[in-house]
Amino acid sequence: MSARILFVGGMLMAVSTPLFAAGSHCSTTEETVFSCHLGRKVVSVCASKALDAQSGYLQYRFGALGKSELMFPKTDVAPKTVVQARTLMFAGGGGAYLRFNRGVISYVVYTAIGKGWGTKDGVAVERKGKTIAHFDCKDVPVSEMGEAFFTRAGLPEDAQEFELP
Repeated sequence: MSARILFVGGMLMAVSTPLFAAGSHCSTTEETVFSCHLGRKVVSVCASKALDAQSGYLQYRFGALGKSELMFPKTDVAPKTVVQARTLMFAGGGGAYLRFNRGVISYVVYTAIGKGWGTKDGVAVERKGKTIAHFDCKDVPVSEMGEAFFTRAGLPEDAQEFELP
């Protein structure tokens, strides 16, 4: 194959690259921390590429792909003020989650694996600490959640217990 054909093919791919990462509400200029399809809806957690304990943003997004119905918090809000994180330990596995607190409502994005029950990934909606809805991932999620990410982002540990739905 000639270099010219490879160059032209590469340019066509660059022109057709979507503004958003495939299957996510995150743009290509953001880091996809978590994303999965819930059926007709998608849940994504997007972060600025330069997220650390002092700067950047972390945002929960939910809705049909390309049409976020909910984006929380605003990108100018320090993540540690509204987001808590925690890792989970299970026999033969483990997991992690992010809790986005919006008044009495919390959105908990989680991923876990355990011996005997397999994987559980999705989002739970809580009101005053009680689960009022949850949505399971219908595909294998993209996930960067874990202790290394939580530490880099300067997220406080969640003081509440979260039980997987």
